[in-house]
Amino acid sequence: MKAVQLMGPEDVRVNEVPDPTIQLQTDAIVKVSHTAICGADLLPYHGYTPGFEFGTILGHEFVGTVTELGDAVTGITIGQRVVNTSMTSDGTCGHCRANRVTQCDDRALFGYSGVYPKLDGGQAEFVRIPNASRTLWGVPDDVSNEDAIFVADILPTGFAAVQRGNVSNGDLVVVLGCGPVGLMAIIASVGVARRVIAVDGIFDRRKLAESLGATAVEPGEATAKLVNQLSHGIGADVVIEASGSVPAMQSAFGLARPQGVVSVVGAHFEPDFPLNNGVMFEKELTLIFSVGNPTKDRERMFAAIQSGKFSPSKVLTHQIPLEDAAMAYAAFDKKEMTKVVLVTGA
Repeated sequence: MKAVQLMGPEDVRVNEVPDPTIQLQTDAIVKVSHTAICGADLLPYHGYTPGFEFGTILGHEFVGTVTELGDAVTGITIGQRVVNTSMTSDGTCGHCRANRVTQCDDRALFGYSGVYPKLDGGQAEFVRIPNASRTLWGVPDDVSNEDAIFVADILPTGFAAVQRGNVSNGDLVVVLGCGPVGLMAIIASVGVARRVIAVDGIFDRRKLAESLGATAVEPGEATAKLVNQLSHGIGADVVIEASGSVPAMQSAFGLARPQGVVSVVGAHFEPDFPLNNGVMFEKELTLIFSVGNPTKDRERMFAAIQSGKFSPSKVLTHQIPLEDAAMAYAAFDKKEMTKVVLVTGA
């Protein structure tokens, strides 16, 4: 089969590799039709992931059809259209039993190695699914592949930023970073908050944010001026940091009102971030980090899509043949594409 492998820093290749097989009776095999590139894929792409094993098949967001099942798999049938959860879980450890699925003792992330046990991902024609009864979810007939693929990871992630930030009616919300996750946070905020301000330096992303119902602005003084104007100088109730950048984190504390919330879903790994404890203490801020939990939220995400409340595919800017993955990665890395799905032709 064809698969997208990372062979070295910024060296993405589409290679012929052996088809995956059932290894445990809890496994399934899925024939992939649509598979997305995520910002988290750029960490190993640039060589930033400790211990990453080059040759790993990338991709933790995909939709496809079940072709094989282990004897112990329940709730899924051969021929069923399914979406994955980006991270696997065993369902038996203490974290899983307490509904902290993203902290599972045996978790693995599709398309990753090093920081997690190696698990080949879904940017391929076929993919092996461990713990398939938990990892796969049937896609409703009235939901398109283009909408369903967002349920694998970034729609629940954006939703988690809003939910754990306690966004409520009447709130002024600022979303820093209008990449795919930030746009999902906007989708989840609009209609709840009284106003959503979307901040990004890229014009096309700001236009996408506006199409979703946000007021878009460039970073810097314009952002602070707009927040002050709309809050009468008090500040934003909730600031969602979705860019993963240090400058965005630093600005979030200034934009939040006293006793406000800074809700972080951008990926941060800085061991020495200069957190201003004086500002945090003086303003009594709450700082919270979240990783999306598709296992917990996928059913309600599909319900929101079916009702028309969420339309995540509106942010899908490019569908590219799997064979052109190297070009798609380079363009995505340069922010020339906002959300990219690779299509296998299945």
